[in-house]
Formats: sequence, C-alpha cells, structure tokens
Amino acid sequence: MLCDQHDDCPQPGDTVQLRSGNSIGAKATDTYVLVDDFPRTGRHFVLNLPTNHPAHDDWAAAVPLEEIAALTRLEPTGSRTWTPAPDPDQLQ
Repeated sequence: MLCDQHDDCPQPGDTVQLRSGNSIGAKATDTYVLVDDFPRTGRHFVLNLPTNHPAHDDWAAAVPLEEIAALTRLEPTGSRTWTPAPDPDQLQ
C-alpha cells in the first residue's frame, strides 16, 4: 500500500536512516531497508536490516514517517537521497 503517486514517496527497497531519538532506539548512522507500510495504524513503515547483516532474517521494526530522516533510492541514473515530506492527505 506504499504510495505510488510521485517519486518522493517511500517505496520498497529504499534505504532508510532514522532521526535521533526514534522509537526503536536506532542510531542516526544505522541503515535499514524499507519493506512495507501499515496505513491503518497511522502510516508506519516496516523496516528490515540490510541483507548482509547477520540478524537480517530475525529482525523487523515499524516506525512512523516523521521518524525517517533520509531515504535513498537506487535509480538507473545513480542514487538520490531526500528527506520525506509528510503525506499531503494527512495534513488537514
């Protein structure tokens, strides 16, 4: 159910870095992979550890959009990194 309306919406496979003080206690330098979202629970995003991490198969977490500091996406022309904007549909 991830957003597909424009290129800046989080998508599966994007790498994620979280803001300091996030709900899962991750360091701002830790990197995760975006897997899915839970829009019914207030737009939480499911993260996994990178595939080369030893605990990759045994770990997942869900965080709200406002805890994401940066998203990085690999594209045919290279990579790009941006800070996600709040979902316009949620700003009312």
